[in-house]
Amino acid sequence: MARRLAAECGFEVARVYGKQGWQFVRDNVAKYNAAARFVPHLALVDFMDTGFDCPGRVVESWLPDRRQEMVFRIVVRELESWVLADHESMAGFLRVPVNRIPRFPEREADPKRTLVNLARRSASMRIKTALVPREGSSAVVGPDYNPEMELFITEGWSPAAARVSSPSLDRCLTRLCDLAEAAS
Repeated sequence: MARRLAAECGFEVARVYGKQGWQFVRDNVAKYNAAARFVPHLALVDFMDTGFDCPGRVVESWLPDRRQEMVFRIVVRELESWVLADHESMAGFLRVPVNRIPRFPEREADPKRTLVNLARRSASMRIKTALVPREGSSAVVGPDYNPEMELFITEGWSPAAARVSSPSLDRCLTRLCDLAEAAS
């Protein structure tokens, strides 16, 4: 997701850190903030995981002295809400009718569960097998969920379309693109 958003605003990404959960972001965001003095940084965290009552409090607590070159964004409610916000592309990817995709995915209590439940109704056995947990499994997602979602985000997802239905994504892209413009 970070690579896709950065590319949308004209940045080239040299390195992606993380993919290790919200604790990793919490424990390292101050280091990224310090490094942003030399090169812009983007950090994303799912709001659902933080335990805070509002996104602003996460930023206040974890990064009270944020540098201008540091883009620290809280995904409301979780990354899947941003992905679901591109209704047309998501419907095509999941092979479900577009009217099944929630119009306001940030209002979903658990966007990942919503996405997996949509995949259960897919016309594609490949999508069901990849995204839906196997019968009797305690897993939340299917065995190929992450690679399939990464491929979709990279090749099928439109941040420009998604930002219309996702205020937190819109704020993230606005901030990131403003930073890119200021850097050029």
